[in-house]
Amino acid sequence: MFKKMTSDIVLKYKSTRPKDEFAKELARRVNNYFKEKNISKFADSSVVIKSILGFSLWIIVYGLIMSNALSFNFWLLLVAFISLGFINIFLAFNIMHDACHEAFSENKKINYLGGFVLNFIGGNQYLFAQMHNAHHSFVNIAGIDVTLETHGIFRFTPHEPWQPKHRWQHIYGFIIYAFGMIHWLLIKDFKWMFGELNIGNRKNIQHPFSEYVILFASKAFYFIVTLVLPLIFLDCPWHWTLIAWVNIHILPSLAFLLLFQVTHIYDGTHFPIPDEDGNIENNYFIHVLETTADFSTENKFVTWLTGGINIHVVHHLYPHINHAHYIPLTRIIKQTAIDHGIQYRENKNFWTALRLHYKMLKLLGKKDAVVPQYGSSASLV
Repeated sequence: MFKKMTSDIVLKYKSTRPKDEFAKELARRVNNYFKEKNISKFADSSVVIKSILGFSLWIIVYGLIMSNALSFNFWLLLVAFISLGFINIFLAFNIMHDACHEAFSENKKINYLGGFVLNFIGGNQYLFAQMHNAHHSFVNIAGIDVTLETHGIFRFTPHEPWQPKHRWQHIYGFIIYAFGMIHWLLIKDFKWMFGELNIGNRKNIQHPFSEYVILFASKAFYFIVTLVLPLIFLDCPWHWTLIAWVNIHILPSLAFLLLFQVTHIYDGTHFPIPDEDGNIENNYFIHVLETTADFSTENKFVTWLTGGINIHVVHHLYPHINHAHYIPLTRIIKQTAIDHGIQYRENKNFWTALRLHYKMLKLLGKKDAVVPQYGSSASLV
């Protein structure tokens, strides 16, 4: 469970002139967008209002639970706890994610506090920032992209060892996804704090002592607030509270993981591996476009609700820009890709993206599965 699984290889991206020209032109157009609009790249007033709404809902629902107003009915209590779980991921999507990328505010202290939303809901912003940035830098590269590492439970790339159980991963995968948040809460953070020396291109990491203290203190805080206090003060059978607490994490976890997974693990994606010198035969911009797909890019409600997780290409290319700007920036990316003959992948909606994720899980469950390392855009020379 805590066995070291990451690679010691230091990766580098290679490029060609046409690929670099695409990256430079895209950067120019994105910068011009902000200059012409005379707006900040950080969160706008709509994101601030949304953040206040999220915290207000959390306080209301938690207060309703602790008031004992629902303790007479198990099903009402269960719905309230599940609602708290969905509010948790709403806060994570809309505040924490951008804050950990320094994209919520130009004030670093506000970003640091925003990142602590993850500690508030049971995770750890220090580890998330390191792991998530490693994922950003090396999407879909086995041994380096930390989101692919599952200790053999899944086979998310054709470069991982095949096991007989993987032939069923397209079926059991959705059950495992539902327990992902509990795994994160109880195991994942400790595994990456104590069991791994490497995260992405950072090798032999020495964590500050203060981060060990924060890890244990914030975990204790989460358990006390969400489990211990309800067990003490709610006038209902203890097992009602325990079952309801477990369900804070089940459906929200399934939603959380699927929204991320469908953007990278899908039928049509690529899984490059480095050569013996650690080189990837693409620049970073082309690499992102060949390993990432968007969905519902013009759906303002989906983008509002998920904090722009559905519009994932622009997030990987420009993680320091707040999700409030993703819809217009994605239009710029699409047009620039067309102008340079580069493929941009978009799915009409979440259900289309989910179907393609299912197909890739099923394909990778086959021992002889073959997925191209690179797409057509990699051939630009």
